[in-house]
Amino acid sequence: MKSKFVLFLLSISFLTSCSEKTEYSKFIRLPENHRWFKTDAKTFEFTIDDDSKFYNVVFEFSHISDYQFASVPIKIDVKNPSGEEEFHNIDFNIIDKNGKPLADCGGDICDMSMNVLEKMKLQKGKYTIKVSHVFDKPYLPNVIGIGIKVKEIK
Repeated sequence: MKSKFVLFLLSISFLTSCSEKTEYSKFIRLPENHRWFKTDAKTFEFTIDDDSKFYNVVFEFSHISDYQFASVPIKIDVKNPSGEEEFHNIDFNIIDKNGKPLADCGGDICDMSMNVLEKMKLQKGKYTIKVSHVFDKPYLPNVIGIGIKVKEIK
């Protein structure tokens, strides 16, 4: 019985790992004061080699627990290999409608992610993504870091 259970878990693990493959991943930690200044746009660059596949582009956000805001206004600019730009303004929710945190927290650190582009065919070549916030103050407090992941969908 125990071996069937282990085989079942391995099968689930294998199927889950085959559904997405990370093509690119970069996470930028902010200074120890955890302030993300409005003037400090973060840049991520990656290359797509296979334009026949579908991809998700994921925004990652890490903050200190008990975040004081319900949402964070994020601006994401995506420049494709042909030089065309897409602009995405996201109201990145920190809590749900009932006031429950949406983050996955461990101790004082909470991690969140959101698909910016979903199931997209991306052109071959170099992409540049710039991420900034449009918070109404000079800086967004209690941010540990931000990141971008590009995942191939199988």
